Amino acid sequence: MRLFSLIQENIKLSRFTLLSVGTALMLTIVARSAQAKLMNLSAFTLDNGLQVAVVENHKAPVVLQQVLYKTGSLYDPKGKGGIAHLLEHMMFRGTDKLPGKMFDNLTQKYGAQSNAYTTYDETGYYEFSDISKLELMMALEAERMANLKMSDADFLKERGVVLQERKQRFESNPVPLFYETLNKILWQDHPFASSVGGSEPEISGLNIQDATDFYHAYYRPDNAILILAGNITKDEARVLAKKYYGSVQNPTRSFNRPTFVEPKNVDADMVVKLDGVQKPRFVQYIRLDGQVLSKKDIEALGLLTTFLTGDDTAYVYDKLVYRDKKLLGVEVGFSYCFGVGGTVSFYAVPAPEWLNDKTPETQLAEIKKLLRQTIDDGVKTLTQQDLDKIKNRMLSEAVYMQENPQAAGRFVGSMLINNYSPEEIMNYDERIMAVTLDEVLQAWNKVKKSEATVAGYLVGK
Repeated sequence: MRLFSLIQENIKLSRFTLLSVGTALMLTIVARSAQAKLMNLSAFTLDNGLQVAVVENHKAPVVLQQVLYKTGSLYDPKGKGGIAHLLEHMMFRGTDKLPGKMFDNLTQKYGAQSNAYTTYDETGYYEFSDISKLELMMALEAERMANLKMSDADFLKERGVVLQERKQRFESNPVPLFYETLNKILWQDHPFASSVGGSEPEISGLNIQDATDFYHAYYRPDNAILILAGNITKDEARVLAKKYYGSVQNPTRSFNRPTFVEPKNVDADMVVKLDGVQKPRFVQYIRLDGQVLSKKDIEALGLLTTFLTGDDTAYVYDKLVYRDKKLLGVEVGFSYCFGVGGTVSFYAVPAPEWLNDKTPETQLAEIKKLLRQTIDDGVKTLTQQDLDKIKNRMLSEAVYMQENPQAAGRFVGSMLINNYSPEEIMNYDERIMAVTLDEVLQAWNKVKKSEATVAGYLVGK
């Protein structure tokens, strides 16, 4: 999972679902005692290797169950891109005890929210329900962990659905194709070069045996995390986890984590002309290889990107959009997987009146130069006071996770997948407050030392 980007998403989710909460609550986390924790989190492991995390929140009779498998498109075999995502679809096709669409029918019947997702290094399934329905949800999820049944007819249907998703995303909008093109240049033969869902030829070539092999290799208790967040105690969770998941056996064969060859250095600028482009847009990616950043670096870069473009008052956004009026929008993004790598991304949409008499190649160069200079200026002007404001803002938003078990569960899952311990998660706010200005600058210097970057400018034909 792209760690910091997911952390930000989860914090924002919890914030936006509780906009009516007053300012006093927002500031609670900053003033909390040193002994208090960000959340009431506990963890244990079953005998079959299943990791269990429990986030207690007794303010409402609801609970989130989330099962995360430590596998995603990074694990797709060569030439089999999209199989992790396609298997996610097949997981809703039933078992002998839950034939056809019975899983969906039962979750809908009892009022549960249910869905799933696939990323580069995890596949997640979740149900959010009344606490009285938790045992049913656990029984359903444990059943498909152990006994998924796939038929040729169901496989062909789901493969068709996935192909249609791919076509709709890429045929109706030129932007995803633009991003994918630059990504392939940056990452080359690395799995990050491909989209999570795979390419159209790869998806078309997948068969039911590919899905069966992937399921038996990676869908197993010792490669999964169970998260229960809401109106449940650790002791109650332990009893239920043992009852429903404790008897699930691991396959006899072991599985291997994929190894990756780091891509070659690259420095490329390109103009891409596609049909259907409404507004020109600029993107630049900087590649960071798997051993470059520490947890402290990730936390520092998260603070820095928030300072630069975290909202419309942030340094770069305020200068280039509001004051100079050269851009309509700008964003600095950051995502990273430990041991695998990640990307710092720069997105910009130029104002129509700026550079409109220049060639696309000149516009690309001018925007790239403008962003580099403005970001460098922003980093140089960053003060301890600025950093403290960003910290307090991030942590005041994080407090909403104490009110929202869905956001808290997703946050815990993203951290556990990236090898944060429960103690590190509970003390995440203290980790953020401990980041120094020097550490932010050191982390940014690691980004600047990268010798792999690609910039592109998308315009209409």
